[in-house]
Amino acid sequence: MDSIDNKANYRSRALVAGYDAERRIDKDDYVNDREVGYFTAQIRCLVGPAGSIVDMGAGTGKLSLAFARLGYAVTAFDQSEAMLERLDAKARAEGLSIACRLGDIVADAPNHPVEPTHDAAVSSRVLMHVADPDAMIGHMAALSRKGIVLDAPRRASPNRLLVALRARTGGEVYRCFDDRALTGSVARQGLRVIDATPIFTLPIGLHLALGNKPLSTALEHGLAFGRCFASTLFLAAERQT
Repeated sequence: MDSIDNKANYRSRALVAGYDAERRIDKDDYVNDREVGYFTAQIRCLVGPAGSIVDMGAGTGKLSLAFARLGYAVTAFDQSEAMLERLDAKARAEGLSIACRLGDIVADAPNHPVEPTHDAAVSSRVLMHVADPDAMIGHMAALSRKGIVLDAPRRASPNRLLVALRARTGGEVYRCFDDRALTGSVARQGLRVIDATPIFTLPIGLHLALGNKPLSTALEHGLAFGRCFASTLFLAAERQT
């Protein structure tokens, strides 16, 4: 795979200050609703209504806060101290308890079998940024007793063109994934894929720019026939016993 590692970008305190606002995290927007809805639905299938979750690359807490609100025991894992500080402040403001752990998703991945410490591992919009995606998936699998849920931008979508444009004109470049290669990487960790769903027929950036949940919902429903070219693959896998 291409050598891509954007972790330095997300250590910036200046970035963290506007991170939630730029991504409209915690607001009732279409993208956040679809993403969080998918993750929570799949975790209920894997874990049930209660259990322990580790959020890999938690950022400022989109998934961590959502699971904590539902009563799950949540550990937020991230390599950015500034991101975790922001997450912790938001959790405290809501009276939620989230364990924050500072670490590197790739560098801290175990190189030998370890006893899983959580029921499941989740990660949203992170895999595309790390230096070694296979190592990250392996780390998630090693920490989870029951399974993992993650997402990744697809090669079979306009994302690939956007990445190529950014490479030429500047801006953050990320990695896109072939669906079969991604499911294969998950399978090599002893996990069985139970769901792989392409979501967001239109680019995520367009929905965020529209800022209109009813309109985004109508557009996505109307363009469902083009879901094979959707921008993001959402995937859930269970540990094989």
